[in-house]
Amino acid sequence: MVAQLLIILGIWYLVRKHIDRTKLKTYSITMSALTDEKNFVAETPPGALNVVIKDNQIDTTRILPYKGKDTQLYEFRPRNFTEFISQEHAKEQAKTIIKKVGRGMKGHLFLSARQGMGKTTFIKLLANELHAKIIDRVGRQLSDPDEIINVINEINTSKEDNVIFFLDETDSCDKKSIKMLNSIIESFEISGKKIKPFIFAGASINKDVLIKNNPDFLDRIGNQIIFSPYSADNVLTILKQYQKRLYPLDAISDNIFTIIATSCKYCPRIAISLLEDYIVEKNMTKVLKNRKIIKDGLTDIDIKILATLADAIRPMGSNAVALRAGLNERQYVYEFEPYLYEMGYINRTPSRVISEKGKQTLKELKDKESV
Repeated sequence: MVAQLLIILGIWYLVRKHIDRTKLKTYSITMSALTDEKNFVAETPPGALNVVIKDNQIDTTRILPYKGKDTQLYEFRPRNFTEFISQEHAKEQAKTIIKKVGRGMKGHLFLSARQGMGKTTFIKLLANELHAKIIDRVGRQLSDPDEIINVINEINTSKEDNVIFFLDETDSCDKKSIKMLNSIIESFEISGKKIKPFIFAGASINKDVLIKNNPDFLDRIGNQIIFSPYSADNVLTILKQYQKRLYPLDAISDNIFTIIATSCKYCPRIAISLLEDYIVEKNMTKVLKNRKIIKDGLTDIDIKILATLADAIRPMGSNAVALRAGLNERQYVYEFEPYLYEMGYINRTPSRVISEKGKQTLKELKDKESV
């Protein structure tokens, strides 16, 4: 009798354990589905945490305010287009956009430029001229349809007459969201519901991706602005303006300014960062060594990319190059390739190959090491 009872209890235990495992598996699938942003519905097992997924907005009421002194100015940004150095053609286009908006015309624009070239600053200056509210997102954020609704609601409830919706890294937006934006920026409506007219401002370092995948989207944007490469003189002016505004008591020689201007990949953001490093270190050799800058702004990773392509027997895709250089594909595509391609160190066919300039650079570095 006791043996039979133990057998029954054992069977009951195994059955119960199987049921619990099944429920846990169902719950795991539910969480996975939520993570993948798919419409999957499953019952939450008894006793499990009830998870509520909300939109991307954070509850700022929970942030404890800082009550200390706020006297240090950490950065200087141009306050008007006059202080925005270079890009004269882009600034002239901005003036035309302002006039069009004043006449009730569409002022949509698209900026093409490398990282750190001033795209966000340019849009903010345009907003200042138009007394416009800026709503900004990154392309991949719009993969969540609810976020598009959040943006529309923010546009529709804005008190300002003019609104700029700035979508940085537009090429990272998925095709479905881009298709939704097509009708939104063209007719200012979605599913029969009206949207307050606004100015769409897109930006990307990979405009060719949009041209390839969503050419009809760019056709709806009348003002296509391409930033020109900054020259060493442009960067020198930016550096001196920045130093004068924030660090007037720090004496910096013209030679140091020149070294920074030619070691920053002609990128204002990198140049300013190098300037601040020098201000605290007072040793340019140390600054360049810390940043692993080897020649003409090229870092050790840039050189590794060139060496990888030099050793390749055939053109390489972006992911293959990234893996060989110890990067992920996004890092390579956004941080390294734009400069190497723009300055002629590599070519795209559409896969990547090293150029004659890239080969010459590697040779010069090898010759220098052998001396």
